[in-house]
Amino acid sequence: MSKRTDVPQTLTVMEACFTLAPGIEDEFWQAQDRFGPVAAAAPGFRGVIGGPIANSSWLYFGGVFETPDHMDQWYHSRHHGAVQRKAHETWFNSFYIRKWRLPAPGEVAEGRVFVETAISRDEAMTEDEVAATLAQLNESLPGFGPRRFETTNGNFEPNPYQFVGPLEEAPQLAPVRYLLLTHWDSTEGAQRWLDSPAAAALDGIGKVASQIFTPLHHAPEERAGLNADGAHREWIRTGSAR
Repeated sequence: MSKRTDVPQTLTVMEACFTLAPGIEDEFWQAQDRFGPVAAAAPGFRGVIGGPIANSSWLYFGGVFETPDHMDQWYHSRHHGAVQRKAHETWFNSFYIRKWRLPAPGEVAEGRVFVETAISRDEAMTEDEVAATLAQLNESLPGFGPRRFETTNGNFEPNPYQFVGPLEEAPQLAPVRYLLLTHWDSTEGAQRWLDSPAAAALDGIGKVASQIFTPLHHAPEERAGLNADGAHREWIRTGSAR
């Protein structure tokens, strides 16, 4: 597989969600435990994360690689291919995936961007703390104009974000972590939110760090299930609800 010369080789993340087919939960999670060390041995691997999403039917999972080329190498590996087949045949009722990379030094991210805000803590949030955080986000975030949070094509979360956690991740970066995920029409819009007192209030929950990512597009023929712009891929089992 040749390297992509048209894409800056910066830190790359996979933003993805899935729903599980009924009755296979134990098999799936046991397989994930076995598969983790295999993924960690892949060239350019930086981390894998997953967790429940508050007020959502989706489960979050993501991978972090040093470059788009490393992520592509992992996609085409025989180990990953075996897991993909099992997911389609048995495990998943639906999934969607988007890929993003950090802008290169001096690069201005144009158009749509993805913001990943990580919140690190010494212990898991209580139900009351989660509820208070979501109430705060519901009150403040819409005023900054984030995009509606699309899952599969034409379907949206009830609020313009996903709040994920507590995370299961390897390597583990803190005793407990959560992610606030948002999409924006521009870097400027995202930065207004990140610079706001409302966003600063998240510091009361834990140690906060945010990154702005630009889309990583695929050519239409590169993957099955791609949108026309090559930035969103999905699969839904026939007869399954979205």
